[in-house]
Amino acid sequence: MRIELKELLDKLGVGYILSAYETCPWAASDDETGVTCSAEVRMNNDGNELEAEMQIMRDNPAEGESPLEQIFFMLAKPATDNKWDVKTTRVQGQDNPDNLYNWHEKAAAFFLACVTELKMGKIPDIEEIMARELRDGESFGGMMGGGGSKSPKLKGAQLLGMKTGR
Repeated sequence: MRIELKELLDKLGVGYILSAYETCPWAASDDETGVTCSAEVRMNNDGNELEAEMQIMRDNPAEGESPLEQIFFMLAKPATDNKWDVKTTRVQGQDNPDNLYNWHEKAAAFFLACVTELKMGKIPDIEEIMARELRDGESFGGMMGGGGSKSPKLKGAQLLGMKTGR
């Protein structure tokens, strides 16, 4: 994904262009479950690296569960012509696990959906948002998966509204 910085930041839920050293954070916690979810988009000190990250922290993790889990990570750097290039995108530690078309766009939509929940003070339902935002409903070239590519047969006279004699 190669887009202008403002557009990239909009896709990540930041409504303005970050300066060097600037961070845009969000967080929500649930005292009953002891779970906190935080997300942030940050610009490095030289203004030439943008990172987005989301993590879940658990006060009392269940057996086998980590107290800290990184849910999302994205790294983008300037490319050319005022465009930024997304270099890395990981969701739950995996970079495009299902080989999804348009992975970076879908992962950014996943992050934005989570940020939207955090802005409302809710812990995002990660599994539900993943199922909704990271699904494979299209293939390369923008065509829906499956089916053939046979073109319909059109006759010139039909296009012009003329009746054909039969």
